[in-house]
Amino acid sequence: MQIIAEAESKAFMISFYNEVLRSTRGGKKPIRVDVQHFDKTLSILKANNIDIRSSWKEDPGKLAKMLGVDAVVKARVEKHRLMSDLASYGIDLGVHIIGILSDYKIWFWLPPDLTKSKEIKSSCSLMDKEGATLWSIAYDDEADWRKPANKIIDDINRKSAKRFPYRTK
Repeated sequence: MQIIAEAESKAFMISFYNEVLRSTRGGKKPIRVDVQHFDKTLSILKANNIDIRSSWKEDPGKLAKMLGVDAVVKARVEKHRLMSDLASYGIDLGVHIIGILSDYKIWFWLPPDLTKSKEIKSSCSLMDKEGATLWSIAYDDEADWRKPANKIIDDINRKSAKRFPYRTK
């Protein structure tokens, strides 16, 4: 579980970096600040004997000073697994078969989100060296067997990146 959590954390970091840069392509709302590359961040953390998991608990001000930046982005993602993707797929298939057999006459009797396998809650904050929150955003999302983890991460980060501050008007 720890290996998966750290891998997802790294994937989230890479995705956020990429989405912030992608959101400025073609001259769309350029960012007026430099965003440190995730490889440099990970390298500095490693040089200070801090792994990804330990960085979650570090004070944002301490991290900012250590990384040589004015502010850090701290994100929290909670994934509540309701059922496996295989179970979600099975229910989806069963609903489809029942629909066909009933000529879709009982469709409206079925509860919504019947195949939902995960609920994802995320929050993202930009915090300065003093630990003050400069910007914050939160999202709730859900997924089923059709939406892999990397797609969920990219979707959350795309929404956040579009609203990231320090853009020219």
